[in-house]
Amino acid sequence: MGFLDRISEGLSRSRDRLKESMNVLLDRGPDLDEGFWEGLEETLILADVGGAAADSIVENLRDAATRRALPDAYAVLDLLNDEIAGAFTEGGEAILGGEPALVLFVGINGTGKTTTVGKIAKEQVDAGRAVLLGSADTFRAAAIEQLEVWARRAGVEMVTRERGADPASVCYDTIERAEAVGADLVLVDTAGRLHTSADLMRELEKVVGVVRKRAKLPVYTVLVIDATTGQNGLQQAREFNRALDLDALIVTKLDGTAKGGIALAVSHELGLPIIKIGVGEGIDDLRDFDAAEFASALVGGFDERFDEDGGSLRGENAKEAAVTAGERRRDVIEGAPAAPPAAAEEDDGDAPAPAEPDGNAEEGALAAPAAAASDAPEVADDAAPEPEPSVPAEEPAAASEPAEDDLLEPEDDCADEGVADDDDTPLTDEELAELALAAAEDDAEPEPESEERRGFWKRWF
Repeated sequence: MGFLDRISEGLSRSRDRLKESMNVLLDRGPDLDEGFWEGLEETLILADVGGAAADSIVENLRDAATRRALPDAYAVLDLLNDEIAGAFTEGGEAILGGEPALVLFVGINGTGKTTTVGKIAKEQVDAGRAVLLGSADTFRAAAIEQLEVWARRAGVEMVTRERGADPASVCYDTIERAEAVGADLVLVDTAGRLHTSADLMRELEKVVGVVRKRAKLPVYTVLVIDATTGQNGLQQAREFNRALDLDALIVTKLDGTAKGGIALAVSHELGLPIIKIGVGEGIDDLRDFDAAEFASALVGGFDERFDEDGGSLRGENAKEAAVTAGERRRDVIEGAPAAPPAAAEEDDGDAPAPAEPDGNAEEGALAAPAAAASDAPEVADDAAPEPEPSVPAEEPAAASEPAEDDLLEPEDDCADEGVADDDDTPLTDEELAELALAAAEDDAEPEPESEERRGFWKRWF
């Protein structure tokens, strides 16, 4: 499995949560209005990327949409990966990049500091470096034994003292041993310190101060944070950075949380680079951090599948649904039918479709009676006209088909109803329009509620 596949699998929970929120955002439609920008910022904040990072990303996307004249929300989301990658702080390559260094690993209990030290030791030994471990976590039970196991796996030497010894003295002994054996990379595991305890933080400041004064190697202080803590991890990083002036971050347990965005929140707000991320329990699951690959694994690609049916496209996802909704709104704005929706549906069921489907309501109303009037002489010339299955709603004639004699010699009452008389005088356009609108209004009237139904609801309410 490749590096990107490992990250993508490890961030699957965070990605699924973000995509769900994005799909809800896209359900509102593709318009780039103020509601879209507010919803995008809220979605990023819910993904634990932090308020400062979310605001910066949205503002950059808004500027890009204006400069490039982006057409819709989907064009904006195509730029989301790049903006997330650009929000990370760059740097940190010199810490584990091959140059001599002494690295102190700090953090609260349970973030995975000891395991991280062991995995990095194995990785650097495989790269051909001379590594030395120092166990300055002298308070936690079995901390020394745990690091000894990792030292044996990596095949490196470890400096330790009895449990309960002064952590600063262990660091001092480790530096002296590194100078004696010529180690070019020293990894020191410190005890977990709760960031809310001022006394414990001062003790940790003492340890870091001793190391920086005694060591001849460049000293780096790296904070290990647990991604499952979410925004609490951001508060931890603030306190540790205030006390120790951190140099970099390592984010662990990204595979066990839906809050993977916390890595971006800490890096962006504190200006600290991320040098490693943990996406699993295996020794190879602690990998070098790449902002572009992390952003791609976190955001993923939104589903854009379409089903072709009879020459038309039917979407199965939020994007096609939103586009369809936008097209319906555009149709209403550009040319809405004059008749009410209920009347339009009833007319469509009773009357034949007009010759031009895209015409407006007035043209449809005029076309139907004119066609009926022009067809009357043809029916009269036939000896045996074929009966029609239904009469158009706009025809103001009786429901039954008239006899041939009636067609040849219309009665006087036909003139009263608006039908041409003996001299075949045609109706004017205004008269035809009035007849069509009157027929539509008659058809649109709802049926009166029956006494039985009214009695039923009256009895219950």
